[in-house]
Amino acid sequence: MRIQRQSFLGWTGVLISTVFMLLASGLTLYPKINSDNILTALRLSSLTTAIPFLLVFVTKPLTATTDELGQWLRNNRSYLWLALTISHLIHLYQIVLYYQLGEACPWTTWLVTAPLWIIMVLFSVTELVRPEIFDYLCQAHVSKRLSILYMLGLWYIWLVFTVAFGLGTAAQHILFYNIPAFILFVAGAIFNGIIWWRKKIPA
Repeated sequence: MRIQRQSFLGWTGVLISTVFMLLASGLTLYPKINSDNILTALRLSSLTTAIPFLLVFVTKPLTATTDELGQWLRNNRSYLWLALTISHLIHLYQIVLYYQLGEACPWTTWLVTAPLWIIMVLFSVTELVRPEIFDYLCQAHVSKRLSILYMLGLWYIWLVFTVAFGLGTAAQHILFYNIPAFILFVAGAIFNGIIWWRKKIPA
């Protein structure tokens, strides 16, 4: 009964967040689609992707340090992955709209971000179908190659977001948006690093 209730609340959260993201995108682009409106919508969808990913990113260290919050994130990780993947697909649609206005983007940007969507979709589908796989990959006896692939995917997403927010901060562009996001992502990496180091040091 408890699992069914959790599943219901999880799917309800995904539905509500999806409706919110679609409404936010639609209202931002209304009544006329232009470059400025699309850029605003892109920043919003980037944020609604970054926040749930950051929660996923710190799930493991939080599980090791706090019982309630870490366990809650672990139990709801599948829904967080799904929400951030939907958000980033909305982000992709907005990019398509941006190109339709005749705007351009360096091919290197596509080269770097294309794996992002692939990883997100793969991880999201895996979490929905077999969520225990990621828990299994984090165990010590699992093949190092599988664990490394999982961690590389997670850290690659972190790197793309951190570089994007870092470049925005360095360019002094929308500082109230880029600076807090950059600090939070760096803090998330430091938190992961501290927990990893503590596990490596014998008690």
